[in-house]
Amino acid sequence: MGTPLYISNDLPLDLEQIIGQCVAILGIRGSGKSNTAGVLFEELLKHNYPLSIVDIDGEYFGLKEKFEILVVGSGEGVEIEVDVDCAEEIAHVSMEKNVPVVLDLSGFLSEERTEFLKRYLTALWNLAGTLRRPYIIGIEEAHEFIPQGVRTELKEMIARVALRGRKRGLGAIIISQRSAKVEKDVLSQAGMLFLHRVVHEADMRVYGELLPWKKNEVREMIGALETGDCMYVNGETILPIHVRERETFHAGFTPALEVVVTPQLRQVSQSIIQAVQRARGDAPKTSPVSGLDQEVARLHAVLAAKETQIEDLEELRRTPSHSSAQVSPAPAKGEPSSPPTAGEPVSIPNLAAQVPQPCGLSPLGGEGLVRSSETALREESGDGIAPLPFVVRRHIDRLAARLEKQGLPDRRVAAFLIGRSPHSYSVGQIAAWTGLARGVIEDSPPRDLLDLGLIVRERRTDGVHYRSNLKAFVAQQFDIYQPDLGQRGLHAVIQILRERLAAVG
Repeated sequence: MGTPLYISNDLPLDLEQIIGQCVAILGIRGSGKSNTAGVLFEELLKHNYPLSIVDIDGEYFGLKEKFEILVVGSGEGVEIEVDVDCAEEIAHVSMEKNVPVVLDLSGFLSEERTEFLKRYLTALWNLAGTLRRPYIIGIEEAHEFIPQGVRTELKEMIARVALRGRKRGLGAIIISQRSAKVEKDVLSQAGMLFLHRVVHEADMRVYGELLPWKKNEVREMIGALETGDCMYVNGETILPIHVRERETFHAGFTPALEVVVTPQLRQVSQSIIQAVQRARGDAPKTSPVSGLDQEVARLHAVLAAKETQIEDLEELRRTPSHSSAQVSPAPAKGEPSSPPTAGEPVSIPNLAAQVPQPCGLSPLGGEGLVRSSETALREESGDGIAPLPFVVRRHIDRLAARLEKQGLPDRRVAAFLIGRSPHSYSVGQIAAWTGLARGVIEDSPPRDLLDLGLIVRERRTDGVHYRSNLKAFVAQQFDIYQPDLGQRGLHAVIQILRERLAAVG
């Protein structure tokens, strides 16, 4: 008996069985797939097994609740922001110093994500050939990186690690909700499988190739699996098991009515931070407290300017002559202004446009987001309603910023469809209207937008069609703010997002 791993009460599993292994964890969303991956990572971390986790949705920082693990990348949970040029250095620190790493790539563009992983995995492969140490790489949403029927440099590198990494001590944990979209050569060579529930016919066919049963038996067994249940396959061993729940915070949980509080997370040692900074060539950083003090001082200055502005506007509103005054355009830049004579209209400057926006409130079409939200609400209701809550406006900013990071073709497609909602358009029509080459849309569909649910793809007899799904997208994204937001608030959010998203195209 080697070092036991507690994955399930139904499964005796040793740490030695994982070394150099290709493990596949498959199943639809909500089947317990991500929990199984998290449990496996927890067990490896308990035994100081060095690893990297490729996280494209920012879900694995919760492992820091119990383990000292470095989170790098570009997302809300990262400790050190890194870019593509830092990939090799992070790989060296992780493997040479046995530092477990989560690569949070949720804030990366698709092209940046691909380039980062190519460099990172290449560095790990080369180091493993020299160091010959056990090391494993977890890859979430693996179908994004090793798609069936598509040949890329990144796919070849991942396949090399999964199929030939054993001699170097390298292993891989492949996690995907779409089995049929994952490269078959990798799945067929996986030595250990955790097969959760699937419903798609194509995915069921893949299971039929992985399990030594008749087609109707596979369908019956897999269809009966509950959340957390799976079929464990390892060589001749096939067991139905129930995987225990994660002990650490699961940031990818399905939202519910209960309030979920992020627990206190462990921080990596300062020596690891310094090692990464040295590898990046960073200069010593100032104290975090000093940086926060500077940010607080800056925000206080912005707040003071805003309060002064509000007082000026209130004074103008209370002035008796203001209610009957006519408003004329302000003089053009560089044009001298002269005091109005009797009977001339009074020009009231837009003071809101002259004050810098605080952090998190980006401008919208020349006017601040606060002003646009307020305008949208008042146009909807016909009377003076308070502006959208700050958390709602911040959420709008985040969603708009995420789209702004997409490639130009995806932004054009999104802007075109959102501006013409609810109509659907074929690929040829979209290409003609947006000026994009038809092949660009066909070869590189806007996957991020589809995954977000912002647009919808439909297959018809005359080919693929796309349409905007903005209304349903807003209802889903802002459901947590109901009932306070109300239908009029949702309508205002839709209008604001429509303007923001249409503008980035």
